[in-house]
Amino acid sequence: MRIGLIFMLALLAAAIARADSLRVAVAANFKPTLEAINEQFTAASGVRVTLSSASTGVLASQVLHGAPFDLFFAADVQSPARLAAQANATPFCYARGRLVLAGGTLADLRRPQLTLAIANPATAPYGRAAAQVLARADVAASGFDSGERAPVRGASVAQAYQFWHSGAVDLALLPLSMAPDGAIVIPAHWHAPIEQHAIVLRPSAQVRRYLNWIRSDTVRSLIREAGYEPCP
Repeated sequence: MRIGLIFMLALLAAAIARADSLRVAVAANFKPTLEAINEQFTAASGVRVTLSSASTGVLASQVLHGAPFDLFFAADVQSPARLAAQANATPFCYARGRLVLAGGTLADLRRPQLTLAIANPATAPYGRAAAQVLARADVAASGFDSGERAPVRGASVAQAYQFWHSGAVDLALLPLSMAPDGAIVIPAHWHAPIEQHAIVLRPSAQVRRYLNWIRSDTVRSLIREAGYEPCP
């Protein structure tokens, strides 16, 4: 009897803990911004938010394999759209990103002696945008088209930033939200728009409360201040 009571109390405690917390998957580019947003949300609501961050492609794969996230903030449109049927939910846009060049000028992209870091285009939307920039005729002529000048690929934009910040490479194509002083904004027409969508994976009262916060004017201002553009 006593063991059964202890077991039931443990289950109750776990249920209460889950009710007072959220698990959120977030693309690496948006993690610092969401951390600041969550700090204010937790202070006001008492609900703790645990973030898991990686490239969008890696997180989408984790969700498909049953990772217990309540929400997923991706860095593209396609990944949440592929999860819509499984989650029985409709994705929504929360930000639009911009790409920047750290460490030099746009002309430096055409200097073959300079090394460059990007996020992996296979899993990171900002990496795909960077690959589109490197595929431009005037940039590709410096060696990217022939394979003579291969960019250093990070698993995510966070790792690409670390490659540049540590001095391992000369240049890096990064999100504006992670831009160091002096970074150059890449012209918008040099790559496809980076529209970032999110999707609810496990609806609950706490998720609804969190979404109301995410869609508030306060959070929209925080997102703009972090270097993102509003959704169309």
